[in-house]
Amino acid sequence: MNKQNAPSEDYDSIYKVNFDNPYYNSEDLLDKFYGHENSYSNYGDYKRYYLNPSNPIPKTRVKFKISSRIVQTKYGKLQGIVLAMDEHRYLSPLEVFLGVPYATPPVGSNRFSPTRTPSPWEGVRVSDRPGAACPQKLPDFDDEKLLLEKMPKGRLEYIKRLMPYLKNQSEDCLYLNIFAPLQMDETKIALPVLVYIHGDSYSWSSSSPYDGAVLASYTDLVVVTLNFRLGVLGFLNANPTPHLKARVANYGLMDQIAALHWVQQNIALFGGDPTNITLMGHGSGAACINFLMISPTVMPGLFHRAILLSGSALSSWAIVDDPVYYSLKLAKHLNCSIPDDLGKDHEVIVDCLREASIDELLSVDISAPNFLTAFGPSVDGVVIKTDFAKDFLTVHGSGDFPSFGPLNNMFQNVHSKRSDSGRRLFQNKYDLLFGVVTCEALWKFSANDIQNGIEAEKRDRMLRTYVRNSYTYHLSEIFYTIVNEYTDWERTSPINTRDAAVSALSDAQYVAPLVQSGDLLSGGPKPTTSDEDGPGRPTKTYFYVFDYQTKDGFYTQRMGAVHGEELPYMFGAPLVQGFGHFPQNYTKSEVALAESMMLFVASFVKNGNPNDNTRQEALLPASRERNKFRGMNWEEYDSTHQKYLEIGIKPRLKNHYRAHQLSVWLRLIPELHRAGMEDVATRHNLFRNHNDQDLYEGIVRPDPLARTDNEIRRNSTYSDTALTTVDTIIATCVTIVPNRDLQPYNNTDTLASLEAAGYAAYSTALSVTIAIGCSLLILNVLIFAGVYYQRDKSRSRGKQQRFNEKHFETISGKHSHYHIDPTLAPSLVVDVERQNRKKLDQSLSNLNFKGPLDGKSPSPTLSIDNMMLPSKLGSRGNSFRLPNAYQGYATLPKNMGQAHFGNGSGSPRDDRVAHATLRRGKNLHPQNLPQAAIDEMRV
Repeated sequence: MNKQNAPSEDYDSIYKVNFDNPYYNSEDLLDKFYGHENSYSNYGDYKRYYLNPSNPIPKTRVKFKISSRIVQTKYGKLQGIVLAMDEHRYLSPLEVFLGVPYATPPVGSNRFSPTRTPSPWEGVRVSDRPGAACPQKLPDFDDEKLLLEKMPKGRLEYIKRLMPYLKNQSEDCLYLNIFAPLQMDETKIALPVLVYIHGDSYSWSSSSPYDGAVLASYTDLVVVTLNFRLGVLGFLNANPTPHLKARVANYGLMDQIAALHWVQQNIALFGGDPTNITLMGHGSGAACINFLMISPTVMPGLFHRAILLSGSALSSWAIVDDPVYYSLKLAKHLNCSIPDDLGKDHEVIVDCLREASIDELLSVDISAPNFLTAFGPSVDGVVIKTDFAKDFLTVHGSGDFPSFGPLNNMFQNVHSKRSDSGRRLFQNKYDLLFGVVTCEALWKFSANDIQNGIEAEKRDRMLRTYVRNSYTYHLSEIFYTIVNEYTDWERTSPINTRDAAVSALSDAQYVAPLVQSGDLLSGGPKPTTSDEDGPGRPTKTYFYVFDYQTKDGFYTQRMGAVHGEELPYMFGAPLVQGFGHFPQNYTKSEVALAESMMLFVASFVKNGNPNDNTRQEALLPASRERNKFRGMNWEEYDSTHQKYLEIGIKPRLKNHYRAHQLSVWLRLIPELHRAGMEDVATRHNLFRNHNDQDLYEGIVRPDPLARTDNEIRRNSTYSDTALTTVDTIIATCVTIVPNRDLQPYNNTDTLASLEAAGYAAYSTALSVTIAIGCSLLILNVLIFAGVYYQRDKSRSRGKQQRFNEKHFETISGKHSHYHIDPTLAPSLVVDVERQNRKKLDQSLSNLNFKGPLDGKSPSPTLSIDNMMLPSKLGSRGNSFRLPNAYQGYATLPKNMGQAHFGNGSGSPRDDRVAHATLRRGKNLHPQNLPQAAIDEMRV
């Protein structure tokens, strides 16, 4: 009896299964199903299977049953299963549909062909298990020692956990899985849709390990995961002239577009909103989404937002620069004839490979150079246009480049040459959330490197390999720039050297390309009043850095967050103590971290803003761990301020992540590379001893500057016509070389001439650098000397002023009639009392007596016009001028003592009496003056 036609009443009871693998409990059960795909009796075995006691992984059980609801899609009827989630974790029930076909199986004549819509089926299709994984070559675990020479133990453990999900393979693999919250009400709400594109590699993996049940249940999202063709089946490209004769070669990307069309047409039947679809991908999956964001084959409205996790179309591994090379290599291994005119007859190769068996295709080991990809996305003229990189770099309609725009100089006048089709690429504007972890490239190091570190020689070999495989010009200059930037000359231990190498490769392959993509895509259009939801609507961009390492994870705690470490938190694994290939044990803080990350994702999916968590804020109880995320305002990212959220147990809002290192990759290195394109001898761009394999670590690509004329004619991606695509290659991509700069490299040239040319050019650059450095040093010394002199002068002036004040106090204490002005030179001392007495004597000479001094005559009057007296009798050398109102005649009071005109011993009261007397205009009788006062006035 066929499984898809089985009566639904056979599945009404509720079963408990292992949540590690919600659909299968052990490797034995996988073999049963995958070995007997249509066996209904084995399906009954699945129903009665409860638990494999030999599996040591802790189990979390969940209840499920076959759903009673039948969904009528455009292609046929579907019946899913209902999962009763753990209510104590605030997880609502789900309706799940597994293994839903979204395309015609790409088998037989459909191999190496564009994706086709699925054929309608009859009856009810029970969607209770996922589809098979697409064909892929798995690693051989018989020799783990050999594998540990290529990867750390944590990476090996990660892949071993994935293997049960990848063993069942078939070319009939184009299926998707739907996780939808169960809505019991008659009036169903259209929920936002999140479509996940799996990563790991362009050559292997599947959607089955990435279970969306917890994420969908916790956040009220409809989560969709999907398979797409991988490796040679997904990305074979034998067309050397895509700019002249476009032909679909990115079959894997076409599969993703077909799945999105299926979702657009049918997701409303599952409770999803077709007008609110977000794509999320990790690693190579994120790079695929990035290509879809700029592809002309993606119709407006197919998706609306994007979440890029540790992947970008600008990475060196993201796109294959010479896909024909690998296609020919595969064809030769399978004894396919190679046509003389490859540009015209390349279909001959495709037809030959279409006839080969899947085992034959997978048996050929086509190894890519380190840090590159053999079979992945490439320019085919359809999904990825020949000028895609230029259009990507000119994403801003105004022609303005973002702040990280070293390519501005590489593509001068690019806007005037941009095609109409290129302009249409960016009619679709997407809200963007992107992020990285702190140690992206750690998984590329061996187990011994992780344990003991590496020496500088191995670091140099790794970096030199990356430079040769990623760039074409000025290789030595670029290499030494990287070494200088990532060398801590005070800490040169093997552990520190390894950490620096990890940082360098992480920045080069993941961080810098993704940040540049964020810069280019964050310059969305300004808000418009006429079309808020159309191409002119404003876009939002957010950036995060995940900086937390799982306590019970696969790597030692010192290493930092490794590539993929955020995925368990994105999918909610800590809420159920792990599932699938993720770690199994989590702390309370890690559970709170997972809840917060899922809420961030859900809020962004719903409205493009990760800060809107109003629904869950009221639902969840307060806790110390969760409170750290409450009230956190995640600010938007732009190329100027570059705000980002550092996600960990204690989240922080920061800006300009690794700004200095990224400026090297996005500013300095592109300028060095561009300079080598301009009339520079070929040998100058190569390493010294360029072909010495001891200089490198792993496989290196053939020298692009040494390709033969036949290869150049064969691969027209190097023609002048295709030059508009770029010499792309951007800060972090593999470079494409135009034939106008090709100079045949004569391998018979002497090694001495090659070394001399390269060393001379490098010495010149080094001399210029040293001269500029010395000039700046001298300038700094002069500025320092001037500042020091000015400061010393100010100090001397202050000391002198303090000395004057002190000297003044000393003199004033001994001679109160001396006056010293502190602002004048210390040698200038003025006897103010003596000057005042002279002025007073001069005034007395003008006294008019109207009779003899016999006491009978009228009292003589003293003319005091402009007469100077001490301002405060008894004070230090100050003078007092009588006001004009009292000019005329006045008499000195009888009680004015000597102190008022003498040594300053008078009291303030005497001062007041004297002033009062003068103000009343009383006559001053000389006979009433003390003798001392008269003597003083006559001195």
